[in-house]
Amino acid sequence: MSKRGRRAGLLGALGLGFLIDSAEDLALPMLFPAIRAALGLSYGALGVITGVRFIFQTFSGPLWGMAADRYNRKWVLVIGAGLWGVWTSVCGLAQSYWQLLAAHTVACIGLGCLYPAAFSIVADAFGPQHRGKAMGAIGAVGMLGIVAGAFAFGKIIGASAEGWRWAFMGLGAASVVSGVVILVAVHEPIRGGAEPELESVITAEGARRYPFRVRDVKEILRCGTIWVNFAQGACLLTPINALTAYFVTWLVDDRGFSESQAPAVFGAIVISLAAGSFVGGLVADWADARWLRNGRVAISQISIALTLPAMYFLLTRANSLATIVGAGVFAAFFLDWTRRGVKQPLVQSVVRPELRSTAMALTEFVQGAAAALVIIGFGGFATRHGLTATLLVLVCGFWTAGLLVTTAYYTVYPKDARRLRAAMAARREEIGRLQSAATSLRSGKDARGA
Repeated sequence: MSKRGRRAGLLGALGLGFLIDSAEDLALPMLFPAIRAALGLSYGALGVITGVRFIFQTFSGPLWGMAADRYNRKWVLVIGAGLWGVWTSVCGLAQSYWQLLAAHTVACIGLGCLYPAAFSIVADAFGPQHRGKAMGAIGAVGMLGIVAGAFAFGKIIGASAEGWRWAFMGLGAASVVSGVVILVAVHEPIRGGAEPELESVITAEGARRYPFRVRDVKEILRCGTIWVNFAQGACLLTPINALTAYFVTWLVDDRGFSESQAPAVFGAIVISLAAGSFVGGLVADWADARWLRNGRVAISQISIALTLPAMYFLLTRANSLATIVGAGVFAAFFLDWTRRGVKQPLVQSVVRPELRSTAMALTEFVQGAAAALVIIGFGGFATRHGLTATLLVLVCGFWTAGLLVTTAYYTVYPKDARRLRAAMAARREEIGRLQSAATSLRSGKDARGA
C-alpha cells in the first residue's frame, strides 16, 4: 500500500474510533433527562457521574500512554478503544444510580487509551507542519459521533422511555466494531519517522534503539510548554466539559425545549464544532509555517477571544431557537481550535517520539482531573442556583482565565521546540554513524569471505 493510502486508512480508522468515543463521552449528558426520570436522579448526581467519569478516564490515561510508548500502539487501541466497549453496553442494564455509576466508571477507563496512542501515531505519520490538519481531521470526524448521537438519541428517547438503555448497548457494539477496523486498517508507523531530521534515515530497527523508559518521564515534566498546557488545558477543558455535561439539560430546564428536541439542537451546534476543528487545524498549520515559533499560539488567542463573547451572549441573551442556534454555531466553530490545532501539535513539537503518548496522557490527566474536580464541586451549586448561573461561571469565567494563561507560551515554547530539533539532529548523526559502522562491518565480512 502507498504512503498516501496508509495515511488515509489511518485517519479513517482513527476517525471512526474518535467518532464512537465522542458519542460515548456525550451519551450520559444527552440521555440524562430520560435517565433522570427512570432512576430518580438530580443535577448533583449528573455532576458526580460526569466528574467521576472524567477522573477515571484521565487517571487511566497515563497508564495507557506508557503502554502505547512501550508496546505496539495499534494493539493498545484495539484493546482499549475496541474490546473495552462491552462495558458501555453494560450501562444499559443498570437498574440503579450506583449500578450506572460503577458500569460507566469501568467503561471510561478504556476511553482513556484513545487520545495518547492516536496522538503518537499521528505524529509519526505526519510531519510537524501537517499535524494540526491531521488532528483536526480525526477530531472533526469524531465530533460527527456527537451529531449522530444527538439526533439518534433524541429519536430513541422519543420512541421509548427505555430507549436510553438501547442507546448504551448500541454504542458498546459499535465500539467493538471500531476495534476491528483499527486492527485491519492501521499500520504501525516507525517512531520518529516523520521528524524532518529522521524521515530519510530512521528504520524500525533504528527506532528500537530509543525505547521508552519510565525514568525519562521526568524529562516531560521539565518542559515549560507542558506546564503551560496543563494550566491552559484546565481553564479551557472546564467550560467544554461543563457544556457537554449540562447543555442539553439546560436547554430542557432553562429554555423550555423538549427532551427529544434538545439533543437535536445540540447536534446542530456540534456540526459547526466539527467543521471548526478541521478548519482550525488548517489555519494553525498555516500560521505555524508562516510564523514558525508563535503562529499556533496566536491562533489560540484569536480563537479564544472570538468564542468568549459569543458564549456570554448564548447564556445571557439568547432565548429563541434562532438566537440559541446562531450564537451556539458561532462559538462552537472556534471552540476546538486551540485543542486540535495548537495544544496537541505543540506537545508533538517539544517531546521526543518515544515519550509522546505518555506526554499527551499526562496532559489529558492533569487538565481533565482539574476540570472534573471543578464540575463535581459545582454540582451542588447548580442545584441551588440553577444551570445558567453555573454555566456562566464555568464557561465564561474559566475561558477568560485560559485566554490570559495562553500568553505564557510565547516565553517557553520557542526554546522547547529548539531543544527538540537539536535532539533530533543529534539522533540523526548517531544513526548515521551506526549505519556507517554496520556497512563497514558487512563490507569487511564480505571481503574476508571472498
